[in-house]
Amino acid sequence: MELKKKTIEDLNGCYQKSDEADAELFAEMRSNLLLESGNHYSKKIANGLFNQIRNSAKISDSQKLRLVKNHIQKVTKTYKNSILEKMPGVTIVAHNELEPQDKKAAELNLAVWKDMQDRYSLGEHRREGVSNYVTLGERCSFIYYDESTGGVKGYEQAVGPDGMPLFDEQHNPVADETRPVFNGGLVFKQIPAYNLLRCPSAKSMRGSPYHIIREMVSVKELEISYANDPVKLSYIKASGDEDFVVFDSNKKSYGEQGEEILVRYHFYRPCKVYPKGYFFIAVKGGILEEGELPYGLYPIVWQGFDIFSDNPRASSIIKVARPFQAEINRASSQMATHQVTVGDDKIIYQGGTKLAPGALLPGVRGITYQGVAPQILPGRDGSQFLPYIQSQITELYDACMLGEVTQDAAKGQMDAYTLLFTSASQQKAFKDYVEKTEEFEKELCLLALDFAKKYYPEDMVIKVVGKSEAINIAEFKNTLPNSFVIKTEPQNETIDSRLGKQLALNHLIQYAGSMITPKQIGLVVKEMPFLNNKSLFKYLTSDYDNIENDFLAIERGEVPDVSPYAENKLYVEAYTHRIKQADFRLLPPGIQNVYMQQLALHEGELARKAKAEQAAKDGFIPTDGALITCSMQVDDPAHPGSTKQVRLPYTSIMYLIDKLNAQGQPLDTLEQMNGGARAEVVQQMQGQQGAPGQMMPTQDAKAQPQFSQGNPQPAMM
Repeated sequence: MELKKKTIEDLNGCYQKSDEADAELFAEMRSNLLLESGNHYSKKIANGLFNQIRNSAKISDSQKLRLVKNHIQKVTKTYKNSILEKMPGVTIVAHNELEPQDKKAAELNLAVWKDMQDRYSLGEHRREGVSNYVTLGERCSFIYYDESTGGVKGYEQAVGPDGMPLFDEQHNPVADETRPVFNGGLVFKQIPAYNLLRCPSAKSMRGSPYHIIREMVSVKELEISYANDPVKLSYIKASGDEDFVVFDSNKKSYGEQGEEILVRYHFYRPCKVYPKGYFFIAVKGGILEEGELPYGLYPIVWQGFDIFSDNPRASSIIKVARPFQAEINRASSQMATHQVTVGDDKIIYQGGTKLAPGALLPGVRGITYQGVAPQILPGRDGSQFLPYIQSQITELYDACMLGEVTQDAAKGQMDAYTLLFTSASQQKAFKDYVEKTEEFEKELCLLALDFAKKYYPEDMVIKVVGKSEAINIAEFKNTLPNSFVIKTEPQNETIDSRLGKQLALNHLIQYAGSMITPKQIGLVVKEMPFLNNKSLFKYLTSDYDNIENDFLAIERGEVPDVSPYAENKLYVEAYTHRIKQADFRLLPPGIQNVYMQQLALHEGELARKAKAEQAAKDGFIPTDGALITCSMQVDDPAHPGSTKQVRLPYTSIMYLIDKLNAQGQPLDTLEQMNGGARAEVVQQMQGQQGAPGQMMPTQDAKAQPQFSQGNPQPAMM
């Protein structure tokens, strides 16, 4: 089906209707920024005039004293800090923990996501997003790939006047330093809600068929980008002749931007008209770029603070606080006005009464009068407004739920479990807003990973996940969206939740530490939130990592090598556990066959090493030392038919004791293994499996591996 083309007139009309649909809301969002920053009044009083009002004994009707007691800033800061504290980010876990492919895909995607946190400063992006989420009522992120970012990777080859590539004396290409080549990378841009437009008929922001992002861009920057396209340069020139009055979020004020031009980004979701989505980049004079969305990825993620059923847009907590703040400012200004006009004490005396300074005594100032005694009228400090102001502040905090948020925990010493319970009970006030923020982070994470799978080259992925995971790059690249291979879940790793996790691990080590092997301790340490240092314990967990990689290789159809330095006991336990799982019989017969082959190889290696160790320990029995009498009778060769008590050298007896202890150690090891695997290993140790290099099948021959002479090779079915 042919895509529906749009003209610049269509886009301009669409933009105008979308802007008019939420014009009132955009004005409210901009005023929220002014209220949060303390600019509550549109007209500012000059410093000289303000001092004149403060020092004046009378204020005219045309002059007003306006004070700002900015409690809105405390409300918004409390919300921001609480949301960030309770929602530090998201993590990636396997959809099915028992599936090796799911676990490895989750690990690789998590490694890429953690790299994005540092590479693109997503912590700062998150803080800015939460700030917009609380102040403006909406949060929007725009992701795209930019080839001109990521640092300089090199330079294009220089060409001569004849257009031929240039080489130096060593026949190496000559670099043209005027044409750099960048590594490229993703760009995470925070879009203020008043610069995000939607379809006027949309019932919700997520259901809008298109979104429009508007942005002021430098005219010179656009002219450089389209220097070789005179038609698009004419569009820019035609649009740059008009001045725009725009809102500067940094200065919290409006201003004229004559050197910048308004650029509009129109994004259409995948639909019947645009199966892969579509985008337009346009100015008022014409369309600069258009085409299908790269890889069909819709690049906008949105979330609202308070959403009501009659409006697809969202509102901020400032909407609740605004009327209370207005009353607080009005009453505070009236209180200050009373202090200025009638604040000082006044002396009232009758006409004809004369006042004069009296006698001066140390520390006493006297006044004499003739006539009726004067009266002193006390000044007013405006305290009659104070109860009303305090009641408005209390009502403001109650309406914004700050009373529940700022309640102090019980004073004094508190054990860890009481602290955890108190922390959990205090999180209910922000549960709705934290869950919304987590949903936004999950959607942003999945979208960013989709972009990485499409744009990241393999060498960049290897640099992120490590060279040891180079064989598993396909597991990352082939992770399809909405395939339920991986999922993101809220991390909620606050200091309290980490403390609870650490306490549970402490109990595990305390009561089951004697049953945990040193290598398993490495796995436990990796789960400790305050001691998660892989470099310190990588040697303890390397065998477990290698086992997971072998499982992934087998289920991809590959046959892993058996290292002579492998801990075969761990491999035998892991393979027997995998074979016992319910989904093992659902695997292709060839995959099952390889699993059985690997199990047999590791069992053989375990038996071979045990035999070699035993043979190395065998030798001549020592016969020196004093003779020790044993409680045992044997035949006396010197006197046929009679017996004598056994007497053995001391070193011979100690040698026997040492051999018995050494023999008991491998027996204890075998006792901890699976019963079937233990029987096979014992049979191989006793030589019941035939000649070396051959292995007798213990189950149905059709499901067992077949070996040829020399190196064992699996026979895939």
